Amino acid sequence: MKKLLFVAFAALSVLVSCKPANKKQENKQEVVKETPTIKSIAQIMEMAEQNVGKEVFFKGMVQHVCAHSGRRAFLVDEIGKFSMRVEAKGEINGFNRELSGSIIAVKGTIAEQRLSEEEINTYESKVKAKQDAEEGGEHCSAEMTNITKMRDWMKENKKNYYSIYFVNGTSYEMVE
Repeated sequence: MKKLLFVAFAALSVLVSCKPANKKQENKQEVVKETPTIKSIAQIMEMAEQNVGKEVFFKGMVQHVCAHSGRRAFLVDEIGKFSMRVEAKGEINGFNRELSGSIIAVKGTIAEQRLSEEEINTYESKVKAKQDAEEGGEHCSAEMTNITKMRDWMKENKKNYYSIYFVNGTSYEMVE
C-alpha cells in the first residue's frame, strides 16, 4: 500500500510540475508578435490589384493634406514618382496640415475606386467646356493629359474602367 501511495504521489508530482512549463511555453508563443514590414508606395502600387481589402503598412512623405476636413492625405515616395491617397479611418480622426513634408508610416487597407468609360467621358466633356470658357487654360491641359493617360491604361490593360487605388488608413506614426 505504501508503494502504491508513493507511486501515485510521484506520478501526481510529475503531472503538476509539467503543467506550469507548458503554460510558460504557451505564454512565450503568445508574446511573440510578427512586426509588419514597412513597404514603399511603389511596392504597394505594384501589388494593389491583388491585395484590395488587405491590410498594408507603408511609409511616404506627406505632400498634401486636404485643408477643409483633414480627412485625406496624399503621400509620395522617395523619388516623387508614386503617390498614394490615404483616407482617415479607424484611429485616425484627421490629418493636421502641419504634417506636410513629414515622413509617416501608415497602417490601413487597400481599396479601389473604378471610373467607368462613361464617367471618364462625362469628365472629359466638363473639362472641354471649362477649357473653352477659360480659352485653353493650363489647368485644363493637365486634366486632359490625365484623361489621355486613363484611356491609354484602359487600352493597355484591356479594361473598360480605370482603377484608382487608395488606402483607408487606420493608424499612422511619425518616422522622422
